[in-house]
Amino acid sequence: MHPVLLKLGPITIHTYGLMVALGILSGVSLSEYLYRREGGEPGKVVDMALIVVLSGIVGSRILFVLVNLGYYMENPLEAIMIWQGGLVFYGGLIGGIGGLIISTYLYRLQLLRILDVGAIAIALGQSIGRIGCFSAGCCYGKPTDLPWAVIFTDPRSLAVSVLNTPVHPTQLYSFAGLFLITVYLVWLHPRKSFHGQLASAYLVLHGIFRFIVEIFRGDPRGSIELAGITLSTSQAVSLLIVPAGIILYIMSSRKPIESQTS
Repeated sequence: MHPVLLKLGPITIHTYGLMVALGILSGVSLSEYLYRREGGEPGKVVDMALIVVLSGIVGSRILFVLVNLGYYMENPLEAIMIWQGGLVFYGGLIGGIGGLIISTYLYRLQLLRILDVGAIAIALGQSIGRIGCFSAGCCYGKPTDLPWAVIFTDPRSLAVSVLNTPVHPTQLYSFAGLFLITVYLVWLHPRKSFHGQLASAYLVLHGIFRFIVEIFRGDPRGSIELAGITLSTSQAVSLLIVPAGIILYIMSSRKPIESQTS
């Protein structure tokens, strides 16, 4: 669509990078607001955000490079060009959780409580970031003749293999689904019965939704054979994320909010 938003001489602003940055800022701002509204100390979420965001970006890029290792072995310098697109969410989730655990320990905060507002931040950030994916042409869908199909025509797009071909707008599917998950989690936040409830709901809902969206994806993103069935890398991870969310729900529900301290 519009992989390059603006070009002024030597300065190029890529739509993907801008939307990812906007998603991060929006997610952090929302989680800070919700954390303060439930009585949390102002500024703590923002203080932690830098560690979590950097860990998430590094993790997401590493997994993307590993999935496309052959290409980056031939073009090693492009491995760091994240502004052109190419972040695998589950890599970011793993990296971000690692950063969250470390920062929660450093700031002496309650992990499950932070995970809840963090889940909202991730869902909103992902949702906005998917608009960047759509603009850059990454994460594109399979060819289709459905009336809502989209056609990428810009040769700078990452969807070069399907240029001028109607494809599923999988990026917009993801945007819509993640936005709805965000709305649900924001609604649930003041109504939760225990810390960890939002994080577990996010893992289950996102895992199921991502597994379904992957069916319509057409970009190369790695595959895994499981019981004779070929799954994408993200589908295989989803099969782990959903039960992880269920386990987190069961374990965290044993301690109602009334019995937990801040």
